Amino acid sequence: MKTARTWGLGVALAARTIGTVAAWSVPVLAAGAVLVACEDEKDPKTWAKRLDDPAQRSTAVRRLSDSFEAAMGNANKNREDEKVKALFDVAVEPLTKTYTNGGLDEKTRKELIKLLADMGDARATPAFAKAFNDFEAGKTDEDLRWAALATQRLAGAGQLQDQALVDALWACFSKFQPSKNNKSINLVKDLVNAVLAVKHPSYGPKAVEKLSTPVNPKDREQSLDHIQFWMSTSVRVIGELKFTPAIKPLVVALMTPSKRDLVFPIRVALQRMAKEAEPVLVAGMKGTDPDLAKLAGEYPENGHLILLGEVVAYISRPAGRDAILDALSATQNDQVRTILATYLTHFPAEQKTQKAYLDTYAKIPPTTAVSLMGGGNGKAILAQASANFFDPTMVDWLLKETAAAKGDLADSMPPAALPTAIKLMTPASKKAVGEAVDKIPGKAIEKEMFKTAEAVLDKCKEDVACYLAALDTTVPTTPPAAKFGHVKAAWMTCIYGGGDKANDTRAKLVDKVEKITDGSVRLAIVEAIDHLAPNGDAPAGEKLDKLVETERAAGKNFAADEVFKVALKLKSRAP
Repeated sequence: MKTARTWGLGVALAARTIGTVAAWSVPVLAAGAVLVACEDEKDPKTWAKRLDDPAQRSTAVRRLSDSFEAAMGNANKNREDEKVKALFDVAVEPLTKTYTNGGLDEKTRKELIKLLADMGDARATPAFAKAFNDFEAGKTDEDLRWAALATQRLAGAGQLQDQALVDALWACFSKFQPSKNNKSINLVKDLVNAVLAVKHPSYGPKAVEKLSTPVNPKDREQSLDHIQFWMSTSVRVIGELKFTPAIKPLVVALMTPSKRDLVFPIRVALQRMAKEAEPVLVAGMKGTDPDLAKLAGEYPENGHLILLGEVVAYISRPAGRDAILDALSATQNDQVRTILATYLTHFPAEQKTQKAYLDTYAKIPPTTAVSLMGGGNGKAILAQASANFFDPTMVDWLLKETAAAKGDLADSMPPAALPTAIKLMTPASKKAVGEAVDKIPGKAIEKEMFKTAEAVLDKCKEDVACYLAALDTTVPTTPPAAKFGHVKAAWMTCIYGGGDKANDTRAKLVDKVEKITDGSVRLAIVEAIDHLAPNGDAPAGEKLDKLVETERAAGKNFAADEVFKVALKLKSRAP
């Protein structure tokens, strides 16, 4: 039986034991505190671990951001630097996990997604996908913008392999409405640029679905969201992908009056698939496709031929040329005739196209006004466009028509026909052109054009090398007509550098395009290149295409649209 004394001894021993344990516990806890205090505050690993602690998370994001900025500064902004990559190995995945887990305050969330976007590492794609999937207008706009910029960077570097991100981007794009998200135009641009940069094959059918949606252009929101945003971007995606199943939907959209604002991007997309698109376009012109024939019925006076003919002209292949020739014979509308005839200048020069052109000129009355070309006189328009046949024998015709013009046409012809005659004149026809120019009363820009062109012609005569050298000289900026000497040099290079010399001449002109930054002179050079390539020139087309892409990325525009169109023609004509 235990006595009170026994119980007392037990209590004393227990107390003594507890005291001993307590005495040892204090140093152990102190040692743990010392270990925490010794963690390197400058080591990114320290802050990557602290992302798991809600109390330290915001500070951890900022400290990792500081580490990134310092590393990039020391590496001259080179993300491939070993120290930068080492930081990414430590920080990207923990940061991504922190973002995707959610539960962040707004300030920390924005800082975190910006940091991941700035890092631009492919391991962060789950965070970018979440930003797209969780987008709420007016609440997570910054998250969307940073995710779009990061996705664009990854796609541009060929590092985008995450299908979940590809799908999330399109899902966000397909729901985004500029009409309701109009606080930042940059947000809209960044989202569009991301979609275009990714241009994943899975986007093709989805883009067709967007394009085929009926719209009411009078509804501002529908116009802004559907036409200017979803459809415009979808058309560009289709063109970039060369998604041929979309060709007929593109042509249907082209012929749909409510989608007329899409004409330019649709034309470009179809030109990127020139050989596959041409039969559908020709069927639309001839009325052999029932769906397209029904749409054509909505255009009075065969006006649909203007839309389809323009695309066919820039594709510039034989079947399209013949379709335009047939349409010229069939149409009775003088405005349509005039415009279709101008399209013939985009095809390789041939006797039958030139004859059809002159026949059209003879058919249309001298009072023909073409509202779709600024209300210009039809005959004057054709006289001016005839320069692109690069045929010096047309000078006599131009001078004759100018002299015979009466009434309003007498006012319209000289400024249209005489610059063309100056471009085409040879040493043999120079005197006659000069006399026609001198008949213009008072001061006239045509007189200055003739003077500068005459100087180049007198110096070079029929010497192609001399004209090429003239193109290497500095293009004058004033007065406006002073640069016409360079335009003349381009025309004469083409006229005298054709035939068996065409390939060599064309190659030399292609090499000069990048050096010429004056828009009108560059236009003259690419028009000469176009004429010298009746059978196409895919390598030259690619070179010009890349030049336009590079210059546009740098914010430069030296006749970019014209160079781009010629580049497409050179590629589409090639076998």
